[in-house]
Amino acid sequence: MRRFSLLSFSIVCLLLSGCAALTGGETASLPQIAERFTEAMRWKDWYGAAKYVEAEQRAAFLEQFKEDPDLFVVDSQIQNIHPGATDGVAEVAYQLDYYRLPSSRIERWTWVQQWQKQPGRFAAERVWLVSNPPPPLPWNR
Repeated sequence: MRRFSLLSFSIVCLLLSGCAALTGGETASLPQIAERFTEAMRWKDWYGAAKYVEAEQRAAFLEQFKEDPDLFVVDSQIQNIHPGATDGVAEVAYQLDYYRLPSSRIERWTWVQQWQKQPGRFAAERVWLVSNPPPPLPWNR
């Protein structure tokens, strides 16, 4: 009897996790997604951060954020999130505080991001992605 109960419990858990995977998106809100983006930027995980940028803008993003041993990120944060006039659109003010050797002066770079819900891998899934390219970085001008 105990084996049957354990087997039944395992099957139910498996089925429920399968249902959760099939429903796809809407599991993470824009603030959660934006926070993941800021964490990737904080740790200079440019490729990880690029996953939150639309495919058409990724090349421009990665072109600016190349491996740079002189760049040190001090802080990475979202200043505010403003929902757009239509559903699935938002404006996010992102700030990156950094210093770049040989200077030790902390500088601030701001990117007003346009986030949009995009179709995901599954039919019911919608994911938030940045739809505009970053402005030029001061050291790339």
